[in-house]
Amino acid sequence: MIGPGVVGHWVAPGERDVPDPTEYLKVSALSVKARNGLLSFRFMEPMEETVYLDQVRLLAIDHPANYDVFPNERFASNPPFPEFRVIASQDSRAPIGAWDDHGHDVLPLIAKHDRRYVTSFEELPYAGFAKLHWLELDLGEWDAQKPLRLLLDGYTDYFTATSMYAADQAGIKVIAPYVEAQDAQGKWVRVVDDMGFPAGLARTMVADLTGKLPAGTRRIRIVNNLKIYWDAVRIDQTPEPRDARVTEVPLTNAELAFLGFPRETRLHPASDTIYSYSRRSMSGPYARAAGNYTRYGDVRNLLSAADDRFAIFSSGEGVKLDFDPRKLPALPSGWVRDYFFYADGFEKDLDFYAAHGFTVEPLPRHSLVSYPYPPGQEYPEDSGHLNYQLDYNTRQRSERMPPTLRYDYAVPQ
Repeated sequence: MIGPGVVGHWVAPGERDVPDPTEYLKVSALSVKARNGLLSFRFMEPMEETVYLDQVRLLAIDHPANYDVFPNERFASNPPFPEFRVIASQDSRAPIGAWDDHGHDVLPLIAKHDRRYVTSFEELPYAGFAKLHWLELDLGEWDAQKPLRLLLDGYTDYFTATSMYAADQAGIKVIAPYVEAQDAQGKWVRVVDDMGFPAGLARTMVADLTGKLPAGTRRIRIVNNLKIYWDAVRIDQTPEPRDARVTEVPLTNAELAFLGFPRETRLHPASDTIYSYSRRSMSGPYARAAGNYTRYGDVRNLLSAADDRFAIFSSGEGVKLDFDPRKLPALPSGWVRDYFFYADGFEKDLDFYAAHGFTVEPLPRHSLVSYPYPPGQEYPEDSGHLNYQLDYNTRQRSERMPPTLRYDYAVPQ
């Protein structure tokens, strides 16, 4: 999560990204079960990043079983970022046809969610980049009086600050997904400048095309030059849900700890990654930024509100979270309860071309100004934020490498 919350990412000469620190991730009713009366989650850092986690929440989304729900999420390149909405989906369907930019029929690959991806784009020698390509869709008949959305399953093999710098040296700029529509004369016209893309590992994103296409438009293209792997595309015209019920599940425990590195399994393509928490290594091949991290132990007070008082941690570390569902309202007959897990925070890559990538400080803050911040807009220095740093961020790390850089899964955890 919170991939869009990356700070200090090199974008272009003299330009850094504007982070989007908030994200909702759907947790299906079938994927979570109370233990000792609580719903338990682990929010972990298995890679080489510094995490600044500010707030976590769990929302119970109660709704009739005859429709599904999704958060209104995607990785948007620039503000405005997606606002919170519960997206209902009933009777969604696959496109009538789908082709890659070579004219190959890829409908069998995107007709259902099965981790069979469209992979026909040509890769470039820069992480996360491909030659310009598109996915063409025949939407079939649709009702212009109703909402029009795409529900897209897939994942993004991310670019890095270093690969963006290298690509820029070769004259290649990021072209984030945009949407073209074929007009009545057969001409392709851009209708959406920033469609967004899946924010990391495999998940569902929502692209709202309502009011963007002329009535009767059937063919659209999703165009980009990134390594985005589309798994499934569904067309949905469900109205806004009026009966869905959103209830926050109270956070009762939050503990920062060293959790180890969950076993990583690479599928096909190799960038399609899944993790097994039940098999963890206590060591891994990652360095850590130097600086002051949050001490281990209770961090519930830090994660209860978005106030720039972070739980700061790095590779192999994470927070153990418990939420208490016992006061949630009873489900009406014929309803189901899904959950949206919410995280608000930032992350910084250990990358040569990331701003201050090798140190924890300077700390980020909620702002639409790029990191590092100009004078006068830095991290707050009021007594509350200074006391937070003195009281919580007492675990110092140097730039020294860990004693071993090997995974060891010999003993099941």
